[in-house]
Amino acid sequence: MENNILAMILGGSIFILLLVIALYAVYVIGLWKLFKKAGKQGWEAIIPFYNTYVLVEISGLNWWYFLIAISGTILGMLKINGLDYVANIATLVTRFFIFWNIGKKMKQNHVPIAILGTLFAPVMVMILGLSSSYQFDSNISVSPNGPFGEEKQGTSNNERFCLGCGVKLKPNAKFCDNCGKKVD
Repeated sequence: MENNILAMILGGSIFILLLVIALYAVYVIGLWKLFKKAGKQGWEAIIPFYNTYVLVEISGLNWWYFLIAISGTILGMLKINGLDYVANIATLVTRFFIFWNIGKKMKQNHVPIAILGTLFAPVMVMILGLSSSYQFDSNISVSPNGPFGEEKQGTSNNERFCLGCGVKLKPNAKFCDNCGKKVD
């Protein structure tokens, strides 16, 4: 009887571990494509915590939102009861702000993107990263405080990047000098 219970617990644990790994892989694939659209290197999506920093950076939020975004994970690992729940709620609010600004920079209705990105980040990142109907425009004005505060201009000065390899494009380029891909 005890062996059956232990086998069920072990099997369930392995299943959950594989599910978490699969979800993270899906999230990284979507981030890779989203980062390339935003002019970042795709490999930046692989590194945990750093990919969150880059996501905060491309959303145009202040750098300290990164600290809030990872606080729930860190406090959860430290097992600080009570405080980790508050940090997880702050992380959800921060994720909402991140996807709010990214939705604006994608020239889309940013409210559904913010809600779906908060609740189903791996799915939303895959949609934003892989869909050709979502194009990232870093020149769009966003607030460094999410939905609140004054908007500030993008900092890219009309820089464009190749969606194939992420290399900065020359002004008025029709093809990427690095990979030869046609530029829209």
